[in-house]
Amino acid sequence: MNILRTLWDSLNQYAAHWLVVGLGTAILWNWRQWRQDRALALRLHAVHPASPAPLLASPPAPSPPLPKVSVLVAAWNEAAMIQRHIQSFLGLRYPDKELVLCAGGEDGTYDLACPYTGEQVIVLEQRAGEGKQRALQRCLEQASGEVLFLSDADCLLDDASFERTLQPLLDGREVATSGASQPLPEQQSRPFVLHQWCADLYVQAHTPDYIAGLLGRNCAVRRGALQAVGGFTAPVSTGTDYYLAKRLLRAGYAIRWVRDSVIATHYPDTWHSLWRRQSRWLRNLLLHGPRLDAYKEVGMALRTSLAGWAMLLLPFLALVTGPVLLTLWAVLLAHAFLARMRYARFAHLYQGVAIAWKQYALTPLYLFADFIAWATPLVDLLLRRHKW
Repeated sequence: MNILRTLWDSLNQYAAHWLVVGLGTAILWNWRQWRQDRALALRLHAVHPASPAPLLASPPAPSPPLPKVSVLVAAWNEAAMIQRHIQSFLGLRYPDKELVLCAGGEDGTYDLACPYTGEQVIVLEQRAGEGKQRALQRCLEQASGEVLFLSDADCLLDDASFERTLQPLLDGREVATSGASQPLPEQQSRPFVLHQWCADLYVQAHTPDYIAGLLGRNCAVRRGALQAVGGFTAPVSTGTDYYLAKRLLRAGYAIRWVRDSVIATHYPDTWHSLWRRQSRWLRNLLLHGPRLDAYKEVGMALRTSLAGWAMLLLPFLALVTGPVLLTLWAVLLAHAFLARMRYARFAHLYQGVAIAWKQYALTPLYLFADFIAWATPLVDLLLRRHKW
């Protein structure tokens, strides 16, 4: 015990030295990583331009005829976006399509959607407490397409992304695909949104060709595969997309990652909305992961939450234990800041995202929003397990 105490006192005595070593290591590591990131960003930009052209000719005239595609959407309290979403669907040039929309909520989403009912749009009323899983199952029961495309009501569909997500299914190579997303056009200059988007672009660029999940706002699956895993009949209160992906993988189906398919969606634009989304995502992993044998993902979720708590608590623990913990916190914070700088520069080279100096100046503040978002799921899991 005395040896440990002596060692700890020695660490505290030389905390300033450790700070210099730690900061130097963080700078060196991120610089070496940036050299690899820069090469990857330039390579991807050359191969995958920021605005890919649609794959189908205009007007489409393929042979044999394309299969019918049913877009399934559960919309609860989406009055702000529901009309734009439906209009974006109707503007798609894909010839044989339908939108099956289960809409509801206290804000009049269903009433706003109803006037669009017609040959290509089916509107169902979503009931309070029904949840996304049951709403999608009702959509599936009404859908007649051979291919099912899943999206969200706060997304804007476009020809290029829609067709790129579908293409591997249409040519018979795959049974399930998933693409990416980006902020709505009016959000793409907001620093808080850019902070999230740059990190997303970095992750997307490092994603392999086959993945273990589905992005529910931009994914497609053949009806036969969806029915083979039970559709949306399982009693899942949250994490519909995650649960479906794991069911598909367990049944032996692969999920193809379509890097160039990027659908515009509403990004969280307040700290509270970010915390809610992050909490929901991580709790999905913690709740569903163990029974789906996804222990690696459960471990990742736990590590993320514990990292958030560490970054929030270390400065206060240092008041009791001495400056060595404050030194550790400062080094980790510097590493997180440098990593975000890399993500921003990567996004600029890869997709031409405009990064202003204001973005860099606000990054330390946004990092604390991230730490809170990472830490929140463990609290919510204990105190608000079934509130989403």
